[in-house]
Amino acid sequence: MHLSLLDFMVIAAYLLGLSLVGFYFSKQQTSEAAYFLGNRRLPWPVVGLSVMASLISTLTYLSLPGEMIAYGTGYFYSVIALILVIPLVTRLIIPALRQLPVTTVYEYFDRRYGPVTRSVSALVFIFSRLLWMSLIIYTASFAVHQMTAWDIRMIVLVIGVVTTVYTTAGGMTAVVWTDCVQGVMLLAGAVFVPVYIALLTNSDPSVWWSTFSQAGRAEAPVFSWDITVRITVVGIVLNDFVWSACTHGGDQLAVQRYLSTASVESARRSVWMFSVTVVALILLLGLVGLALFYFEYQQAGAPLPTFADEVAARADGVFPEFIAEQLPRGVSGLLLGAILSAAMSSLSSGINSICTVIITDFVNRNRKQATGEQNMKPVKITAFSVGVLGIAAALVVSAVMQSESVRWNLVEMMIRLSTLFVAPLGVLFLAGVLFRRVSAPAALAGFVAGSLCSILVAFRGQIFQSDDNISFTWIMPFSFIVSILVTFLASFVFAPPSPSQLAELDAASDK
Repeated sequence: MHLSLLDFMVIAAYLLGLSLVGFYFSKQQTSEAAYFLGNRRLPWPVVGLSVMASLISTLTYLSLPGEMIAYGTGYFYSVIALILVIPLVTRLIIPALRQLPVTTVYEYFDRRYGPVTRSVSALVFIFSRLLWMSLIIYTASFAVHQMTAWDIRMIVLVIGVVTTVYTTAGGMTAVVWTDCVQGVMLLAGAVFVPVYIALLTNSDPSVWWSTFSQAGRAEAPVFSWDITVRITVVGIVLNDFVWSACTHGGDQLAVQRYLSTASVESARRSVWMFSVTVVALILLLGLVGLALFYFEYQQAGAPLPTFADEVAARADGVFPEFIAEQLPRGVSGLLLGAILSAAMSSLSSGINSICTVIITDFVNRNRKQATGEQNMKPVKITAFSVGVLGIAAALVVSAVMQSESVRWNLVEMMIRLSTLFVAPLGVLFLAGVLFRRVSAPAALAGFVAGSLCSILVAFRGQIFQSDDNISFTWIMPFSFIVSILVTFLASFVFAPPSPSQLAELDAASDK
């Protein structure tokens, strides 16, 4: 399984281009406001594409075709949630985020709850995003390894070093513009593969769907009281609704982009841009899986039931194998570039957002916001160090995933490991907006309860040595319910925030 010289030239040109973008924007990075928020002047279409490219990473781009091949249509009902959540994000979350002159959402937690809540939430964000970054780098490296047989550790280093260099140099402006290019590549790659398979097999999606249906992959259970059922329509919709609402309200990676736009209206438009493009990408990746299933069936020459079982066992590797073995020279390099794009856009966003939190919520915590040009060397050293930590964590994940005891597919691994604190962090924000009597002790009680619930649901099988794992789709919904209920009830046990604290917050939001 080898790529041509032309493919490698395309990939090298792509990596070089990203690095040049970072160095181009490096001249504009004269202050923390520019480095972290692009001076709050970034165009909303670019910001929306950036959020899509950052949050919908290699973990999604590579795994969803495999998810379709192995398990069918169940996961793809998640697009319903991404549409339903738009009013909540645009009408409640965005105005609340933009009401204060903050750089991180954890600054808001300080004003709403106090310094302890700010520190806890910021540390949890840093830990969870470092874990997420490591999963992203590993997933992309796994894909490239499948296509080239290169050593995974070497691939981890290449992806990590290139991304760290251009992110450190160009700050948020370089991140969102490279994300924009990478988002277009993701969409283009997801369009090209089904079109190419249609031409290659002289078929169309109706034929693919008929074969897929005969294999028993087209139906998904709507609901089940058995929470160990892997995916139901209700479960996946609730999962992605909670994920989207909580990510947009409590995760600095998304919040930072909306804070970098010029106004509330621009931020709202960027949410729409994100939603439209992410729904399109998820559906296109489902179509990629459908096309690959039909293509592999045509090549196998085995009875359909036998083939369906066989291909499910290697589903995560079908997409990268097709890119390496079936696409024309040069095009394979472009599709590999799309896979790298998914990883690098997420990694660059993670580096920049973690650096922002470290500098804003810890290093400069008690300093007044500086104006004019600043010494950016400490900030860039911090960003570079975060990139190095991400690379090191990816190397650890790579070693763990080679263990025979790990049996999750990529989608399941992603959700079980990287979403443990999404709902508890989101509830900190939503409770602060919705429940005025919630104080710091009540908020932290809800956060701890929700986090423990996430861990228990995600790792029930490992904790209790049981083969009956609760479905990963219930991790965030259960955690959200526990977090918000405990927070609300605890608000009647602990003293409410002082009127002066709320009045100060209201006064700041009115400015």
